[in-house]
Amino acid sequence: MFLGALFLCAPFFGATIYAQDATPVAELFKAGLADMQSDDAGRIENGRLGWQTLCFEAGAPGREQRKAEVIRLMADALEKGDLNVSARFWLIRQLGRLDNGDNAALIGKFFADADRSVRDEAVWSLANIPNIQAGKVLEELAAKETDADKTLALQNALKYRASRKEVDLPQLDDIFKSLESDDSTACQYMLPNLPWLVDVSIADVPNYQTRFSKLKPQAQALLMDALAARRDRSALPLAVEMTKNGDAQIRLAGFRAIGLLGDASMVPLLTAKIREGGDLGETVRNSLVRLNFDGADKMLLEAYEKTDDNGAKADLLNVFNRRKGAVAVPAFESGLKSADETIRGVSIGSLAEVGQQASIPALVDRYFVEEKKEFRDAIEKAIVQIESRYSEEDGRGKMLCEEIAQCDETRQVQLIPLLGRIGGTEVRQFVLDQYRAGKPAVKEATFRALCNWTDASVADELYKVASASGDPKAPTAARSYIRIVTLDAHGRSAKDKLAYVEKAMSVAKSVDDRRFLLTRLDPSRCIEVFRFAVKYVDDPELEQAACRAVVDMANDTGFHMSNRAEIEPWLDKVIEKSKDNNHVERAKRYKARR
Repeated sequence: MFLGALFLCAPFFGATIYAQDATPVAELFKAGLADMQSDDAGRIENGRLGWQTLCFEAGAPGREQRKAEVIRLMADALEKGDLNVSARFWLIRQLGRLDNGDNAALIGKFFADADRSVRDEAVWSLANIPNIQAGKVLEELAAKETDADKTLALQNALKYRASRKEVDLPQLDDIFKSLESDDSTACQYMLPNLPWLVDVSIADVPNYQTRFSKLKPQAQALLMDALAARRDRSALPLAVEMTKNGDAQIRLAGFRAIGLLGDASMVPLLTAKIREGGDLGETVRNSLVRLNFDGADKMLLEAYEKTDDNGAKADLLNVFNRRKGAVAVPAFESGLKSADETIRGVSIGSLAEVGQQASIPALVDRYFVEEKKEFRDAIEKAIVQIESRYSEEDGRGKMLCEEIAQCDETRQVQLIPLLGRIGGTEVRQFVLDQYRAGKPAVKEATFRALCNWTDASVADELYKVASASGDPKAPTAARSYIRIVTLDAHGRSAKDKLAYVEKAMSVAKSVDDRRFLLTRLDPSRCIEVFRFAVKYVDDPELEQAACRAVVDMANDTGFHMSNRAEIEPWLDKVIEKSKDNNHVERAKRYKARR
């Protein structure tokens, strides 16, 4: 299913959806389209929501390259014409939300669709695209349409857009006059709504260049921001002139606009200013991130390779990272070899975000020659992040395992513990093989990998060590066993949850470990585990941890209300015994539920 694919391969960077970059957009689109075109209502909804989520993410500021690819995929699919109604409808809706007008004519073609819902969506998508071309397409359709119902739909859309032909609202010439007269209405109302007020280019305004240059700085900046927002590319020459202005407000507005309007000719202008400090430098770098034209990444890569300024190289690497362009991965890999610490640091961080498995060998090579501990730690994190972005089907951890297999024992010992943070069936088998047959140093490293594991799939191995009498590794194994068996308990039966918890308590030899277990019982929530926890409420050494377990599990309203008669006496115990005011207040609040 599409949503499963979408989130399975995305690492959870602060619960954000931005991590989807690791999976090619084309693959996500293919999966989503298959769902949208199925006969199953659940799959259709799954595909729609998944693709909509990705479209929202692609429409975020600074994501222009991602956005362009998403738009291209939808446009190509619609052009082919072999989509069912569900897919046509949903792709037109998402294209209308993201498109800047380049595909207005394509959307307009679907006004001739046999399905009314598709026709209506095409019209209202055009009505909502803040671009001149979308309005022109609506006007052309209205001029040719003879059906009364369809004509009315087009007229309503034109009125919604406030087209000059339908509603007498100001055009750019009117706005110029208001700005020239210092009319505050232009700033407060006309400019923010400029994309919707008119369907005309600034180039159509008589003597616009001279008139624009005579406006006050604030008026110039506001007008250019509005023109750039509607992607009026005829305003690009004005924006370039603004970058030469002595007024900071005007100059910044010019550089901001170039990011939205610029073409290949703007790359040298922007890269020449990339090292500027303050607002100007930040604006230039943001505009480099936003540049959106064919070959933009390639031109930026050429600029990176030509410059000898390490500061500029580092800034360009940061730009590449924010653009999420795979074309820059070789530059990041090359940056790992730089003697400049800033470039190395940016390269490591960027590969963590956009690197691919093919980048692992370069990171491993750098790892073994890197002298700074903070960079070695960052490389470890980058390797784990890259491998974790891949599903097991796509070979998660395979590249690192291959690198480890080629290393000598000294290097294997350094890398093997990372495998525990990656996990997966094949990686687990590799680690267990090394653990059972490796030399003492390698076996110790694989034990650390098992202790780092991300789920309970290695629980049996850890339990053997944790329960072994006299094994010096037993306390470490016990702590790790407690961590992993309480980490992903949600899918287990109540019987299995209790069995894991009881086994964990049996290997928890220290008071701290027993407390640690009791504070981690909530994912194992069921009445059997609740009964296990309350046995320790009267234990002087464990009562506080047990009180927390009670309120943590009672936090779930459904669980609490289903077992109210059994749970509430223990909430009273928490109120009586807990030394944590937060736990006491929670217990009182839960008792007050009705």
